[in-house]
This record gives sequence, C-alpha cells and structure tokens, in this order.
Amino acid sequence: MLLILAVEGTFSHPGSWNQNAKLAAAVAFVEPGSGFTGTFIIDGLKDTERLGTADWAHSPIGGFYSNKAPGVSLLAIVPYFLLYHLERSAGLDPTTLEFTRINAFALNLWILVFWNVVAALALYRRLPRLGVHSREGAAVVAAVYSLATPMLQFGCSLWGHSTASAFITLGILDVMEGTRTRCAMAGLWFGMAALTEYLAAVSLVTAAIFVLSGTDRSERLWKFASGSAAPVFALLVYHELAFGNFFTSAASLSNPIFLQAEKVAGLFGVPTPERLFRLFLGSGRGLFWQTPILLASVFGAVSWYRSGHRTFVAFAVGTIAVCALSISTMEGFQGGSTTSMRYMIITLPFFCILLPELPTFRYRRTFLLLFVVSAANAFVLAATSTMYESYTPLSEFAYPDFWRGNVAFNPLLARIGVRGAVPAFALAALFALALGWMLRSVATTSRRNSTAKRASSHS
Repeated sequence: MLLILAVEGTFSHPGSWNQNAKLAAAVAFVEPGSGFTGTFIIDGLKDTERLGTADWAHSPIGGFYSNKAPGVSLLAIVPYFLLYHLERSAGLDPTTLEFTRINAFALNLWILVFWNVVAALALYRRLPRLGVHSREGAAVVAAVYSLATPMLQFGCSLWGHSTASAFITLGILDVMEGTRTRCAMAGLWFGMAALTEYLAAVSLVTAAIFVLSGTDRSERLWKFASGSAAPVFALLVYHELAFGNFFTSAASLSNPIFLQAEKVAGLFGVPTPERLFRLFLGSGRGLFWQTPILLASVFGAVSWYRSGHRTFVAFAVGTIAVCALSISTMEGFQGGSTTSMRYMIITLPFFCILLPELPTFRYRRTFLLLFVVSAANAFVLAATSTMYESYTPLSEFAYPDFWRGNVAFNPLLARIGVRGAVPAFALAALFALALGWMLRSVATTSRRNSTAKRASSHS
C-alpha cells in the first residue's frame, strides 16, 4: 500500500487528450454558469488550453462528449464538486490552468490510486482463502500486479484502464469464491469495469460464462446479472441521454480521424497475426517486452490446470485471448501515442493470478530477474511519462530522461520546488529496497514453513 502511494502519489503525468476528455465531462457537469452544467457536454472545454482534447464524440442529437466510457467521469463528479466549492469558498479559482492540474492530481488519488491499493490488498488477502496461492505466493502476485506492470505507470494520471483493472480484480476474486452473494458482488465489479472501459465488457461476458460452470447455475447467474444491472443500466441510460440510443457507444461516434468506415463501429475489423505478435512480443512496446515477468504466467497456467483449477484457467486464458484478438483488430492496437499496450491492462489481473507459486517454482531465480526488470521499467515510466511517441520508449526516452532528472513530480511537489534527479533517485532506491525486503521476507517465510513441515512429517 505504501509503495503504491509513494509512486503514484509522487509522480503525476500532465493530462493529454484521453485524460482531458474524461475530466472535461465531469467539469462540465459540476461547474456552474457554463451553460452545460448538469450535462456531460464538453463544447466549452474541448478547444481550450485548460482541457483541450480531440478525443470527442459528436452526438447526433447535438453537442460534443468524451468518446470514452463514462465511468471515470462519473467517479469524478462528487469529489470535484467538493473540491470546486471548497476552493471557491477559500477565494481560489479552480478554473485556472494551475488548479485544474492540481485538481486532476487530487481526483486521480481517488479514481485510480485508491482502487489500485484496494485491488492489491484484495489479492494478498483473498487468494490464499481461495486455494490458488499460499500467503507468500499471494504477496508476490500482489506485488507484481501493482508494482511491476503497466498498472503502476498508468495509475499516475486519469487513464481509467487501471481503475477498470482493479474492478476486474475484485470481480475475479468474488466470482472464484462462487457463493450467491459473491456472485452478485462479482456482477457489480465487472459491470463497473465495463462502465469505466468499454473493452472490459469482454470480461463481464466471460465471467457470466464462468458462473455457468458451477453448481446452482441459474441462481448464481441470476445473482451475477442482478449485481451487474446497476452499472450496465447506468451505461445504457448515459448512451440514451447523450446519443439518443441505448446501444450507441461514445467510441462509435468518435472524431473521424480515429474511425475506419469498413470496420464494425469504426473500430473493430479482422485480427492479424502480425499485430498479435507485436501486441505481446513486439520490441519496445510489447506487453512481454516491457513486462517480461508475465511470461511466467504460461508456466503458472499449466501448473494451476494440473492442480485442479481447470475452469478458472480456461476463464483467464479465454478472457486474455478474446481481449487480445479484439485489440489486434483496431487500427490503434498499440494504444496510440503511449509507451505501452495500454488496452491490455484489463487483462493483467488474469495474467497475475496465473503466475506460478513462487516458493515452489522451479525457476525462482529467473522469476526474480524478470520481476526486477519489469518493476524497473514500470517505475521509470511512472517517474517520467506514459506519452512518449516512440516504438522504443524505454531506451530512447524513459531511462535517459530519468537519468537526467526530467521527472514528472505531482503539481503540489513541483509547486514547492521538488524537481530533478536527486529526489527521483532517492525514491528509486527506497522502491528497490522495499521490494527487496518484501521478496526476502517471502523467501524466509517460505523456507521456515518448509522446514516446519519437514520436521512435522519426521515426528
């Protein structure tokens, strides 16, 4: 928890089109006197220096909206209402560029950082109860998920992918437990993920299929559906109010520069092997290239399948496959002008739960090496930027920028003069030491438990 807060609370990436579109919708809804108060219409903000964006959707019934799913904007409304009126009452102007950036950072602490912490702690506490990992193995899973994958760097600004991934994590844990109450909660979390990122609807569907694999199928599926009803209904009502049709998504009405007429909804076509290869193994930006620790999930999937968790392995691998195939059909499958395959973030919970049980894994040293590389890459991108327009962002920009001290400290720290290489390297050293201590604790506890079991068996 402290490590997530230390990194994602220290570094903050300035908003670009994606983040500005989501924030502009909440700002338009809250701020009085704009003519758009109480709506998500961003006409008065999309062409301004404050929240300029080309990530808009032009509604057939009038007005411009964010071309994203509305979950992040909805989560921002109440806290931004409080921030806006508190700042006004203190004689400050929240509409200035400086306070817009400060407020975006503050909102991110709730919308992304908080939920990243919740998801990581849930993995640590609940996986052992589900019999998928030991307590030591669950600690490693939680550390990999939150500190050594794109979850970390994309939690430093209002992307929304990390939030959807956190909701999916909570949904997976609930649906694995399988009771009727937990199925209802799982439906809520998967529905919240779809409300936050459109592509997360894939996991909502695959989770419903997973529910059908157990006993009491109809009752558990009914609970799952009832749990997902509220967020799904909210999404459909948003579409109806904004675009005049329950099933017209914001993404399908995007700025024409992002759409292709021959594709479904202007976005989805036919998967290609070349794009699938680049999605996972492409040098520079591929998921396994930047986060090689996820390669260990292949060994873990085989191990968990053999140990009797076949249905869950099918659920996880199936979801990853459908998401990857869907993403590979998109023109911007690589995530646009970003450093990483950001659309794949919603599959990270499945990859991480499939990781092998480290205390008993045959190739522990290789695992730890891959973990170190992955954590270093994630930390450096979190400290610098997720918006390097390059096929080799780590070697070309991120590591050189970090070495030179071109670091993205949050606006509150920047305001008091915190900048440069010294504080960045100090935090990097603390990050490395803390991760080393965690892994050493896991190894020590694992050896102690093994010794105790051997002694018990001899006695």
